[in-house]
Amino acid sequence: MSADKDALIRGIGELLVRDIATAGHDLDGYALIASYADGARRISGFGYRDGEPPRAATPQTGLDTIGARLDELREATRADDKVPWTVCVIQLRRAGGRLHAEFVYEDAERWEITPATLAEVAERARPA
Repeated sequence: MSADKDALIRGIGELLVRDIATAGHDLDGYALIASYADGARRISGFGYRDGEPPRAATPQTGLDTIGARLDELREATRADDKVPWTVCVIQLRRAGGRLHAEFVYEDAERWEITPATLAEVAERARPA
């Protein structure tokens, strides 16, 4: 029996909020990008203040736990006989406590973070 997708997303959101608070960030928004494009999990985080460019803010305190929950979420959202998503973007918005998850099955390369794409990907991930 797979874990409840919504509960897993909420749990990841709570872990991220705890990590942000522990790190002392004063943010209006946060985005986590989890990529499994090369068969290995890669996690990148970005913090946002309104009117400012994104800043790197990959989770520190709970990274192993967050990674394990992302693995669980990937399996819980896997449809029978289909490949699982390649990228998951989780966005938190302080105003209203908004939490959103987007699953990318195709075109995952648009979320690939390289020195050339870092600023553009970080801005695209900004919570609305």
